Amino acid sequence: MKYNLISASFVGIWEKPFLNIPNLDRKFCLDLFFDPYNTTCGLTQEGFVIAKQFTNPPHPSVIINSNRIQVTELSISRTCDVTSTVLEILRETNPTDMLFPFSSIGVNMEHEWIELSETFEKVFSKAIFNNPFSDAVFSIPYDIRFETKLQSGYKFNFILQPRAGHKDGIFLGSNDDRFWSEKPAPTKELLLDMFTESAREIRRHFDPLFI
Repeated sequence: MKYNLISASFVGIWEKPFLNIPNLDRKFCLDLFFDPYNTTCGLTQEGFVIAKQFTNPPHPSVIINSNRIQVTELSISRTCDVTSTVLEILRETNPTDMLFPFSSIGVNMEHEWIELSETFEKVFSKAIFNNPFSDAVFSIPYDIRFETKLQSGYKFNFILQPRAGHKDGIFLGSNDDRFWSEKPAPTKELLLDMFTESAREIRRHFDPLFI
């Protein structure tokens, strides 16, 4: 069994509509992902977007609109770095809005387990639910969504799917949503702690299912 983190995303839901969306410096935007030739930026229907273009998703990106800010990168450390950098810029351009900016935040990730000893269908038939159709030739779960609250206080929303391109793989999307009203924006160090702890909890509960 092999585990990989596919992406990590910070989502901040604004406490009140963020109406003064800055038009960030173009050079800053193009250099944000260390690949200016494959990075685009500008105002779109989604808001102000900075995105690095890859052949296959996920794409490193920043989205700022009146409802939220979302930062996606391919590792926890990079997500924390980029989020911290962008939030610092917003403190300079929108100081009043950034005092207590968020009503809630999301510590969200995409995970994969590949090279499993059994197929997705067999893993789920045994580990997640007891197949009620004992006489079925096959029974295939395509998409399983559920919410879990742990005694430790973590509350997750999960989506489980077969991993595209891997018959012996599983994809997990995790949303770890947290109330954040009347608090300052999280620091880079706090973000790193939150992502690391969230990932640790997820692996602690899911790794044993796939061994």
